Amino acid sequence: MTPPLILLQPLCKEAEPQSFEKVQIIKLSNGSVVAASLAEYSYLNNETQIQFVNTELEGVLTDILNNTSNLNKISQAFDNRSVNLKEITFLSPEVNNITDLKPYVDCTQFANYTAVISNGQWQCAGHCKTHPNYCNHHGECLNEIQKGPICRCYESSLQQFYGPQCEFFRRGPAFYGALFGSLAAVFLLLIGIIIAVYAKKKYTGIWKRSNSFNRRLSILEDDFFDFTNSAYHNLGMKDPYLSETYRPHLGNVDTQVQVTTDDPEVLDINP
Repeated sequence: MTPPLILLQPLCKEAEPQSFEKVQIIKLSNGSVVAASLAEYSYLNNETQIQFVNTELEGVLTDILNNTSNLNKISQAFDNRSVNLKEITFLSPEVNNITDLKPYVDCTQFANYTAVISNGQWQCAGHCKTHPNYCNHHGECLNEIQKGPICRCYESSLQQFYGPQCEFFRRGPAFYGALFGSLAAVFLLLIGIIIAVYAKKKYTGIWKRSNSFNRRLSILEDDFFDFTNSAYHNLGMKDPYLSETYRPHLGNVDTQVQVTTDDPEVLDINP
């Protein structure tokens, strides 16, 4: 490696360490320290660095090469000869922004991956990222590099999703257990209500019949045993059932009188 190359390479790298590639001496004049060199910088996959290389690198590199300390180091390498920077020429930029790098992005090595710009740089994005609804929001989407997207469907005791893209749905065992348990509870409650209503109607009917029978007995007692309104009052006679004692007079009764009766007659009631 020639002395100019040894001296220029670290200075050019200092201007942009990440994108610096190399320095080449393309011409060296005999008897003088006049060297024509070429510094190469690459474009990184970053919009900010692309704009730095295109617009700011020239000024930064010029300041470094014109620095007195750096020129003295070069001069010492050439026996303290006078050294100065003649000119720096930058070629027209081949890449103006991040979108111009798309032809250089290769995602074919990954299954179902596509190139997308994210946070100012190109990325190979899987199908799950470019298609958020791939699993129908019913599962977790996983990008397999060799196989492509795979859905891990959500499952619980109440509901389960299944299918290649979790597009199908079915109830879990806990749901049916809760459903049939609820139906059984409702059924038992209805049976209890029916029994209660039937029992209430039955005993209500017996109570009504009992009360009706008691009322009839009360009416019979009033009709047959209440003599307060009997005909004795209307005839002006004393009521024989009152507390006053009725005493027949037997002093005028002839106890020697004989009483005879005729034979009973038999009536023929046949026509």
